[in-house]
Amino acid sequence: MKTDERVNSDVKVAKSIGYTIFWFGIFIVLLYRWFVLNQTLIDTLDFFLVWFIASLVHFFALASKGIPITYPVSMSKREQVYFLILVPLLTGVLSAISVFFRVGVDIKRISGGFTVSFLGMLVLFFLYKFILYFWERRNT
Repeated sequence: MKTDERVNSDVKVAKSIGYTIFWFGIFIVLLYRWFVLNQTLIDTLDFFLVWFIASLVHFFALASKGIPITYPVSMSKREQVYFLILVPLLTGVLSAISVFFRVGVDIKRISGGFTVSFLGMLVLFFLYKFILYFWERRNT
């Protein structure tokens, strides 16, 4: 059986669809177990680690190939800066709301959830931009 570029392209599309379903499926299972079944992170550590490691590998693979973080949407430099600030801010707010619904009014835990989520996402985004900057510098 001969292989050509069309077969390779179709295989890549099929793997991409499978990975996407797998990634979102594990994320939905995690959300269900955390918020409906009220399990802790330690109870779901196996699912969480698989999902988290797959996310990081995907994230850094895109950065190392020089693909912008906002792909497939093209954005100007200014819009990318807004994206780099607003997405971590939204992540922090959603995390704070989640903590509020889990533990009630505990300002220390709510602000901790916001801070960890916001700073974690911000560091990942800046790391992505750092890798992308060096990729562009090396390939131009």
